[in-house]
Amino acid sequence: MYQLTKFLASLILKILMLLFLVVSNTAEAQRRSTSVNVSDNGKTTISIKNGLGNNFHIEYKGDITLSDDDTDVIGISNGGYMEIKRSAFGSKRKILIESDGSGNLIKKYYVGGSQRSFDAEGRKWLSEILLEVVRTTTLGAEKRVDRMYRKGGSYAVLNEVDKIESSHVKSRYIKLLLEKNPKSADLISILKAVGQIDSDHHKADILKRYTNTFLTTEEATSAYITTTGNIDSDHHKADVLKKSIRDGRITDTQMKVLFVIAEDINSDHHKASVLLEAMRNRQLTPNNVKLLVNTSKNIDSDHHKATVLREALKTENLSQSAYHTLLNSVENMSSDHHIASIFGEMAKNELNDEALGHLLELVEENMDSDNHRANVLKKVVYHQKLKSNSLDEFLEALTEIDSDHHKAEVFKTLAKKKFTEEQLTVILKATHAIDSDHHKAESLLRFSSTVNESSSAVKEAYRSACMDIDSDSHLGRAIKAVN
Repeated sequence: MYQLTKFLASLILKILMLLFLVVSNTAEAQRRSTSVNVSDNGKTTISIKNGLGNNFHIEYKGDITLSDDDTDVIGISNGGYMEIKRSAFGSKRKILIESDGSGNLIKKYYVGGSQRSFDAEGRKWLSEILLEVVRTTTLGAEKRVDRMYRKGGSYAVLNEVDKIESSHVKSRYIKLLLEKNPKSADLISILKAVGQIDSDHHKADILKRYTNTFLTTEEATSAYITTTGNIDSDHHKADVLKKSIRDGRITDTQMKVLFVIAEDINSDHHKASVLLEAMRNRQLTPNNVKLLVNTSKNIDSDHHKATVLREALKTENLSQSAYHTLLNSVENMSSDHHIASIFGEMAKNELNDEALGHLLELVEENMDSDNHRANVLKKVVYHQKLKSNSLDEFLEALTEIDSDHHKAEVFKTLAKKKFTEEQLTVILKATHAIDSDHHKAESLLRFSSTVNESSSAVKEAYRSACMDIDSDSHLGRAIKAVN
């Protein structure tokens, strides 16, 4: 029993120590900060605070050459030097390395405030600290990448990148690797390494700067788009997507993936900017136009959604099914101003009866403003051919307008178009919906010249419409206008 209790106590102690280390490491990582300053005279100063009192400071000038195993400094250009200081839990150490001007290095080692001979202890401390320095900073990065690439290609460089924690340093190594014009087969692995960078800024910077390098094969392009999808920042994600769209090497299939990623952007502004970029820089297939419009459904802002949909309406040879998709995306909009701006643009395009009927239905059901309703209906009159079915739907939307003034304005617009006698009769009957004697008489008078050239049946329909006018003066004017 005693042995069991002792074992359990030992196990609990180990678990608590493990938890302490995990929490400590997490806290240290959260408190880690790096500041870099490069002065005009070429001196670089790097301060790294790792939390928990574990900090180090690097200052150097000139061209620093490291040994192949990164455990020693083997060369410094004339007039250059390197100083490394470290303080941890009250313990302070420093190494100062200078060039004597003839190719030799002078190395000095300090513990606390006292200089020690640079013997085995100094060499050991330098070898330990130097690897941490090069993986925490960009010191010697270019020569390190050159050396690794010569020995093991992209794999060797990426293996080192995986051991680096700093997003800034990871980014620098990956950029140096990409300057080597790596093989196409290596690009997907490089993109995976980019995806593991914590900083959205550095991640996006690489993707934007090397767009032409990545978008060379279909596989790499797909990996590029996927990596972009892992960016959390709406701003950076949108910037990368727009850069890839402008490049123009994305296939129609990959554009579909791009729109799916755009759908995950929370910001209406940035989401809209990606969709607008696609329409202004690419000749989209009908399916991609539908997908783009469908993506716009998730834009909450009526302003941004309307901007996207109006731009979509400029697409050449837009299919009728695309019009339906567009109209569906309007259904959850609340601003009559923005809805009217979309419907007004759509009315300028050639719509079949089904698409036109869908538009007119939404005018009736989704718009409250009589002014905006009337303006859309007038544009429909100007640009569309109203056949029997669509005319019925048009008049239904028209008669639902509350304002007699706005109703009359639409009827007056109808009077400028040519209709069959059957259609004309239907329109004249619809004027019964106008309550105001003045507006009803003014509307009927606009049809009088056409009615005078029509059959007796049309004239009878006109007179019947006039009978709803109570005012003798308005009634007399309207009746006298027809023979």
